[in-house]
Amino acid sequence: MTDLPPIAQLDPNIAALLAQLWRAASSGGQPWSLARLAKQSGLGMSTLLRCLHQLAELELARMEIQDNGRGRAWLSEEGLACCREWFDASGQN
Repeated sequence: MTDLPPIAQLDPNIAALLAQLWRAASSGGQPWSLARLAKQSGLGMSTLLRCLHQLAELELARMEIQDNGRGRAWLSEEGLACCREWFDASGQN
């Protein structure tokens, strides 16, 4: 994991979402709803979904979306390892 860019060099929307996914993982590990992630990260739903799809393609996050549009998301094992390095190293929990 030593070849990760600093969190400050990531797209701000991705960084905001990762911070909230890390917060969810650190506070019990339960997946957060998409609505909660959008509110906590300050992202609109379309931006949130776009970012989640990018993170899922990179295998850093997982998500479930129901037919009614509701869903939830969480960090994958790889995402947990990356966030541990990014956020624990910078003191941002």
